[in-house]
Amino acid sequence: MKKKPLISLAAILAAASLLLSGCMPALLLKRSPGPEQPGRLVEALNIQREAVNFSQLEYVRPDLEEIDAQVTSALALVKESGREEELLERYRQLLREIANLDTMSTLASIRHDLDLTDEYYEQENLDLDEFYNKLDNRMNELTGAILDSAYGEAAREDWGQGFIDRYEINSKLNSPAIEALTKQEKELENEYTKRLTEEYTTTLNGEEVTMEDLDFTTEEGIYAYYDIYEKKNRALGELYRELVAVRVEIAGTLGYDSYTDYAYDCLGRDFTKEDAAAFSEKVKKTLAPLYSQLEDFYYEDIRQAKLRSSVDFQDGLPALQKALRSDYPEEMGEALDYMMQNQLFRFGADPNMMQAGYTTILSGWQAPFMFVNTSVYQAPDTLFHEFGHYYNFYLMDPILWNDNNSLDLAEIHSQALEVLMYDAYPELYGEDAELFEIDSLLSLIDSVLMGCAEDEFQQAVFENPDMSLEEMNLLHAQLYEEYYGYPLIYEWVDIHHHFESPFYYISYATSAISAMEVWELSVKNRAKALSTYDQITQYTLNSEYLNALKESGLKNPFTSNCVEEIAGALADLLPDELPQAA
Repeated sequence: MKKKPLISLAAILAAASLLLSGCMPALLLKRSPGPEQPGRLVEALNIQREAVNFSQLEYVRPDLEEIDAQVTSALALVKESGREEELLERYRQLLREIANLDTMSTLASIRHDLDLTDEYYEQENLDLDEFYNKLDNRMNELTGAILDSAYGEAAREDWGQGFIDRYEINSKLNSPAIEALTKQEKELENEYTKRLTEEYTTTLNGEEVTMEDLDFTTEEGIYAYYDIYEKKNRALGELYRELVAVRVEIAGTLGYDSYTDYAYDCLGRDFTKEDAAAFSEKVKKTLAPLYSQLEDFYYEDIRQAKLRSSVDFQDGLPALQKALRSDYPEEMGEALDYMMQNQLFRFGADPNMMQAGYTTILSGWQAPFMFVNTSVYQAPDTLFHEFGHYYNFYLMDPILWNDNNSLDLAEIHSQALEVLMYDAYPELYGEDAELFEIDSLLSLIDSVLMGCAEDEFQQAVFENPDMSLEEMNLLHAQLYEEYYGYPLIYEWVDIHHHFESPFYYISYATSAISAMEVWELSVKNRAKALSTYDQITQYTLNSEYLNALKESGLKNPFTSNCVEEIAGALADLLPDELPQAA
């Protein structure tokens, strides 16, 4: 048997960071032509923010057959004359039904994430997702039929051009022809979630051990780590290969030559995979070597500071409450009060909880909800990050059937709040505040590097979807060698975004660049940085990413020199002459 190379401690620590690499705002995204003011349809939903306590919310399964029958009835009305008001009101009622469906689907999803062994909510998730996918196609059919009918002019006036533009774009991203494939995709995603929480073991000194039993300061502990991850990679990686095949078939069925192009369209990106690839090359040349220098220089000091610190996730709550009473927009404090008073969060470490941190919205009540597994996310900066998302959802108008939210903007809202909260670090961390600030900046650089590396990985996989698991592992190892200077072979299967939200990851990179731009500005002029943050957070639903950057005074990461400028500011954290290695 060929001897395995010894994995480095740095690689092990990096692997751990894969699980700590950010969250996923759980709102399905599709391309939008730009921001708009809420119109008649939003008013027709008649949704107001409610004081709802999460523990008291009742899950009521929507009447799926009735919703389907309403679509059929509306399609029949299109063919009749003199039914304008009735038809438009029927359409508005369908939007209200969809809002309720979305709310119940989100509630079922949260309940499942709180206990992955709950088979009832697992099945509800599958059923509602499958129905929603079919309903989306039926709504596209109904919307097109109305627009092409004698009622088209009245509908255009009632719905507004933005709604119609989104329909025209989104209708190309779904079809009855992919409904069975989409169901298969969701089943594979659910299987991944279950397998991810399984305990993987190996034998060490005649005993079965888990990852928690290992001593990474010993060679045998590192070998055992490698064996465990190889097993985990085999179980989850083959599942990923199945997902890749299904997704390629989905894109091909819809007429796309590339699944990557389809995924970028579904995510509402106003930049291309080629833009992302060029950005990644710039990052690889500029930030990758600087990250290595900063990490080498500060690693031991930061490690010692963390050993001294007893600060945990819960300590972030009073720090955030105090900060929001100072120089932040008043509505941010209102959002946090609303979250706490209504218990619209779940922080916990139950072994059956999904290993994730995210923020979503129960749209029927206009109630954002935060979910954090504190066994995985143990530091207060995760709370600051997630509250950036929470505030973004809090500012949103009621969500219509075809509304969307830009991931690239959403991650600026979260990561920029992390850097603005550095002002709270002296009280949190005392004399180690500066080291924790630098550690946070290193995490942001890491987000850029990981975002680029994982996007590059996915682009290569989907260009060659027949790639074997061994080839995928080798590819991932080579990319990490380029970005980080060491290979990371098996651990990519821990990144749930690959399985559940493909091509999400580049958003961590683009947004982290903007967040560090806010950091650089805050060092010089905190009031200006807060004003910039206030402006960018106003962009919620149906906003174009690059336009929002421009209007908020932030730079385009693809066409400007902001990466080089930020690298220059970060380089100032190093001494003029680095100490020579012994």
